[in-house]
Amino acid sequence: MSPSDFRDRLSAGERLLGTLVQIPRPEVAVRLARQGFDWLFLDGEHGGYGPAEASRTLAALADAVPCLLRVPSGDPDVLNDAASCGAAGLIVPHVDSAAQAEAAVQAVRGRGLMVVQAESREAVADIEAIVRVPGVDAVFVGPYDLTTSLGIPEWFGHPDFHAALDAIIRAGRAARMPLGIFRMTGAEIRAHEAQGFTLLAAGTDGALLEAGARALLAELQGRPRV
Repeated sequence: MSPSDFRDRLSAGERLLGTLVQIPRPEVAVRLARQGFDWLFLDGEHGGYGPAEASRTLAALADAVPCLLRVPSGDPDVLNDAASCGAAGLIVPHVDSAAQAEAAVQAVRGRGLMVVQAESREAVADIEAIVRVPGVDAVFVGPYDLTTSLGIPEWFGHPDFHAALDAIIRAGRAARMPLGIFRMTGAEIRAHEAQGFTLLAAGTDGALLEAGARALLAELQGRPRV
């Protein structure tokens, strides 16, 4: 899928399934790409992906799957360097206002998709303006940081978390803005898909590695899988 095809599918509201890649080795991303994901989330905020690592991975993938690179911050120099690596787009964390979204768009200057993360109480308060910033292609919810900002860390069943999601969903629908979210399990992702989220990232490379190793060891030892 080319970056332009990915953009078209995102804009059309198609379900796009991805996973988080934090281990900055091309071999990891290549093996994940072979499984049929629609996109890969290269993580430069909590993982080891800088522009150099992203460039090596993108070269190894040879356009097998679109990749979005999450940068560590919205600093203009960071965004400028990251936008030059050839990813299909950037994910910018901690975008708390429309002004910050506008600044990110200006720094990237149209070099790929622009996905901004809404992951704070402040972002939810300004979400109606954020989703209408020209040049923003999607808003991606960071549930862990959002619940922390709301004072309910990792309490995903709390009414305040659901109220924040509802506000983001309403704003996204009104502006016809694609929405994305990260969760660890397929069941969690399916619940958010039912709410209208379409840019979906489930699990991490490290968690998938651990789960596979655990399942194999259980099989070898004759224990039931957990």
